[in-house]
Amino acid sequence: MSKFERIAVCMVMSCLLLCVPAVSHAQTEPLPDPLTLEHALSLAEQADPRLQQVQADVDLARAGLMEAEARDGINIWAEGRARWIEPADSSPDQSHEDHKLSLFARKSLYDFGRSSALRAAAVAEISGREQLYLDGSQQRRLEVMQRYFDVLRADLEFSRDDEAMAIAYVTLDRLRSRHQLGQASDLDILTMESEYQQSRRNRFASEGQMRVARAQLAIVLNRPGMLPANLVRPELPQLARRLPDYEQLLDKALSDNPRLQALRKRVEAAQQRVDGAYAGRRPRLSGELEASGYSRSMGSNDKLRAGIYLEVPLYDGGATHSAVARQQAELYRIQAQLTEAERSLRQAVLEQWTELNNLRIERDRAAAQRNYRDLYLDRSRVAYEMEVRADLGDAMVRLSEAQLDESNIRFATALAWERMDALTGGALPATAESAQQ
Repeated sequence: MSKFERIAVCMVMSCLLLCVPAVSHAQTEPLPDPLTLEHALSLAEQADPRLQQVQADVDLARAGLMEAEARDGINIWAEGRARWIEPADSSPDQSHEDHKLSLFARKSLYDFGRSSALRAAAVAEISGREQLYLDGSQQRRLEVMQRYFDVLRADLEFSRDDEAMAIAYVTLDRLRSRHQLGQASDLDILTMESEYQQSRRNRFASEGQMRVARAQLAIVLNRPGMLPANLVRPELPQLARRLPDYEQLLDKALSDNPRLQALRKRVEAAQQRVDGAYAGRRPRLSGELEASGYSRSMGSNDKLRAGIYLEVPLYDGGATHSAVARQQAELYRIQAQLTEAERSLRQAVLEQWTELNNLRIERDRAAAQRNYRDLYLDRSRVAYEMEVRADLGDAMVRLSEAQLDESNIRFATALAWERMDALTGGALPATAESAQQ
């Protein structure tokens, strides 16, 4: 290895060493504390293996377009020949070396639709793959939101169960004191002990679920093992949206759903491939240039040649027929997938619309229940201070349950809207929304 080569290798290795910490840092960047939903969603597409697979499909489709375009490109190649001969007695050149070096250039001039069909198929395939990537991004966003809400839900369930266990412990401790005074029976003690142990079990199960939910969120965010400590409760602007009519949502879904658009592009690509297969029976026109050099001087050796060639297929043993049959079968298969997808989409939009409508009623019920429990807690607190009643602890637990119920409905509503947007390819314009609420 020369001195220059050694210097070049050292420079390359130095650049690689400088780049590795940066890449590693990008992959292991810790999650902020507290973590917001907006920040979590910004990490949704980073190094996701499923999206990387879809992106690879997009790249393969683009490579197919490059291959289709190359069919009409200029092909240049060289041919060489080195041989020893015994010349004929009548040959004016009696040398034994008969070498040749040629340079060729060929270009397809017209193939009667074969190349244009393949290019159109490749372009449609790229567009369809890009739509699938968009759908994958929407599904990824939904997954992150679901895991984020799971953590918030687990925290609320732990608060409820921790509060219930503390109240059960205080009640059991007071009952034991009464038992020592002969004011409570053994059955009362055992009954309360059973309730306390059940609430204790619920509390520790909720504590474990908090860790599980955080671990799942960390994995979704490509930060396995980096469990987020605190999460900010999001504002959820989806809750202020009005529910449009089902027919409006269905029309938009049938028009803009990414999966449907991808299948339609695949149908278009398959139809173009059928046309390209049919074109195998048609002629091909091409032009060729040749420049050659020879070691022997012969009168028949041409230094330059230019020609146009017409190839007319007469019989190919059934190759074209089989290619057409194969591409038609693929076309019919994708058309059937499109029909099935349209049917499934109609049902999915109806189910999501019904769920959003039901959740609207559920939100009103949960809000009324939470207001009632909040007011009941205030009254129980006043009664407790006056030593008239002793159900303050139960009122606190019931309020926590009402808050959990309301939060679950809020989270479900936000996710339902996101799923609806994924089905319809985005939200309807504000002017197209109905007055329902």
